[in-house]
Amino acid sequence: MVGQVKHIIIIESLVNERLTGKEIYDDCVRRRIDLYDKPMTHNYYSVSTKEELIELLKYYQINATYMTGGILIHLEMHGSNKLDGLILSNGTLIEWSELIELFRPINLITCNKLFVTMATCYGRHLYKGVDPTQKSPYSGYISASIAVNPIEIVEKYSFLFEKLIEYGNLVAAYLEMEKTESNFYYKDSEATFKEAYQSFYDNQANNPEFRAKFNLETKKQAEQLGRPFNEEMADYFFEKSLKEIYAKQKEAFDFSDCE
Repeated sequence: MVGQVKHIIIIESLVNERLTGKEIYDDCVRRRIDLYDKPMTHNYYSVSTKEELIELLKYYQINATYMTGGILIHLEMHGSNKLDGLILSNGTLIEWSELIELFRPINLITCNKLFVTMATCYGRHLYKGVDPTQKSPYSGYISASIAVNPIEIVEKYSFLFEKLIEYGNLVAAYLEMEKTESNFYYKDSEATFKEAYQSFYDNQANNPEFRAKFNLETKKQAEQLGRPFNEEMADYFFEKSLKEIYAKQKEAFDFSDCE
């Protein structure tokens, strides 16, 4: 069942402010799992640099083989105002594309059972780092599209983790949180692919150089076949080509062979 989680990993990178990640971990995650003796593992990490975050995620790339049942990585750090990534507590930026490349090996090893939650401002823009020609870097993620405050983070994510520990399923837990009118939203890999492909489509469709090159190749092929070339034909084959690209990219992105 999509959303099953057996391992919760909270990674925080905050300084001189409320440590919401540590608070959620101590007061909710660790306490509830231990109290109710749930068959789940849990870990909390505090990192201050981009290098520390990278090494930690590489550690889980190595150990993901032994972590069956679904992994949740929860990030507690600031989102960049430029919407291009996350800011570590020492002020360094890790871009969305870098995070995606760190997540993907874990999701590959677990056969599309990596979930990501982010208590960060503008975390919804994570999809911008996704390459639709490669396997999905996660099964789904929860984040916000706007700025969020510490009170909201602790309240909403404590509720989410309570339900996750109760149900053992992130999707079920999110559906409960959604009833509370949260600013955090769930996006699965399929929705991520569609947005990433749409970005690709818009870039190609609105790129005069790409379109001119495509029309030139189409004209050559038409002449070789002895067929007339016109703008209507160019538009038809252009759309047909992009649909074929979509199908190939979708096949590459999906985990159709996973249970």
